[in-house]
Amino acid sequence: MKRGALLLTLFIAAFGAAACSGGGSTTLPPPPPNGFSKASLNGQYAFIMTGQAADGFGLMRIGTFVADGNGTIQGGTELVNTASNGFEQLNFSPGTTYGVSSDGRGAINLLNASGPSAYSITFTSPTQGYICETDGNNGASGTFELQDSSALSFNAVTGPFVFDVTGAVSDTNNNLFADSIVGQIILSAGVVQGGVFDENTNAFVSNPVTITNGSGSFTVTDTANGLGTLTFNNNFQYAFVIVNSKKFHMIEIPPTGASFPMTSGTANAQTAPPASNSAFASSYAFLTSGSGTTPADFKAGRFTADGTGKLGSIVMDDKLLAASVTQIPKGTLSAMTYAVDASFPGSGRVTVSFLDSSNSNPYQFIAYMSSATQGVIQDNSPGITGDGTILAQTGTPFTSGSLAGDYAFNWTGTSQNNTTGVIAEEDFVGHVTVTSAASNNVTGAMDLSELNLVDPLKVGIHDSVVTGTATISGDGTTSSGNRSTFQVNATNPNGGPSSTLTFTLYPVNAQTMFVVMQNDDNSTGGTLTRQVTPP
Repeated sequence: MKRGALLLTLFIAAFGAAACSGGGSTTLPPPPPNGFSKASLNGQYAFIMTGQAADGFGLMRIGTFVADGNGTIQGGTELVNTASNGFEQLNFSPGTTYGVSSDGRGAINLLNASGPSAYSITFTSPTQGYICETDGNNGASGTFELQDSSALSFNAVTGPFVFDVTGAVSDTNNNLFADSIVGQIILSAGVVQGGVFDENTNAFVSNPVTITNGSGSFTVTDTANGLGTLTFNNNFQYAFVIVNSKKFHMIEIPPTGASFPMTSGTANAQTAPPASNSAFASSYAFLTSGSGTTPADFKAGRFTADGTGKLGSIVMDDKLLAASVTQIPKGTLSAMTYAVDASFPGSGRVTVSFLDSSNSNPYQFIAYMSSATQGVIQDNSPGITGDGTILAQTGTPFTSGSLAGDYAFNWTGTSQNNTTGVIAEEDFVGHVTVTSAASNNVTGAMDLSELNLVDPLKVGIHDSVVTGTATISGDGTTSSGNRSTFQVNATNPNGGPSSTLTFTLYPVNAQTMFVVMQNDDNSTGGTLTRQVTPP
């Protein structure tokens, strides 16, 4: 979902410079007894991470690692693309270490031909979680998930899939442009049997493109790791790693000797997507990130689809880098429509559009639903190339009581130093406990990475203590217009000042909350996922 780091040679902004509140380090509280341990990380895991490499350009990686359940990494492999080294496969050496604390936070050390690397993780459940590189060598984050060993073959991955790949492409003069593709692809016995996709390159949106039956293949070349290649329409070529029969991660393979196109993403199995406007009738929340007239743009919002093509109860926060958050509605809303595309039956393609009178151009989105309740969404608003996630909003009315619990989180984006103007990739991963109290109801800890490309002392902060308040104001459509908020103070154990991070919060359901940071010098957002603890 991140694009700013792909388009600019970025420089460092020290942690806390964007939002300093003063203060110093606080002793890390003992983690809650949630039941995680080294034994929780046991087996072969597929992962995907995106972000910024030390050269200031993009970083894409997918792959596997193997953990023995007792603190030792036993191997694995990754496919990685950077501007400096191009596209390459690197194997992980056995014998490095990892650890997991009882709250599901942990650390993984990996070693391959490029050298050692260190990662922070937080489990969202006993089989999956968030991962973030925190050694200062690169700035990247993503997810890891236990692989299904029975699904690591071409004939186990079949049927329609919704996919979302994003990153950067180049022209013949080596100019870089943001790129996003969302769509549907149909696989059967290793053959591509059709589909459709939409591509947004540098805010230029093409008409939907049909994926031709028989135009490509899904071929597994490494059954031990679930790696292979996917091709379609004769000019798209991706490597993939299979997670299970319903999911695989993708990374685009550039021409030999080149680094671009540099895109990656995930495909999820599609089951009973909406086939008509009447089947797309619910409240939906969405989260997108992208780039445009500034290096970074984050949006979070929600709307209600009435089943006849009309939208209502639209609320959205739009956060550009180095700007105050724009809250929609800002003026008067009109032209609030959606349409399930009958031109591509079974594709789950949905167009969404609305106009705020404060702007002369409408906000425009294209979603591909993997089911009636979830999908991917592309932001095609004027001047923007963006993408993200759309989910049905259920469980209202939300209250501090209904949302109390333990959460793992991953926030990612871009910060700009308010003194030097330097821009940097930032990634956060951690755990918080949210109680039903009206205030001071958030406690936890996190690790974070903010690249330092000016000074060789790159920034990686571990065990930052997090305290604050989550204020829940329904589903975001209260008559007063008040948003739910999530504000935390994060200490700097390295001795620097603490930081106050303020987010607009969009509750999605009992398991998920979207957030967008309000701090002026950040364009950052992400997801809090209710943590499922081991039995």
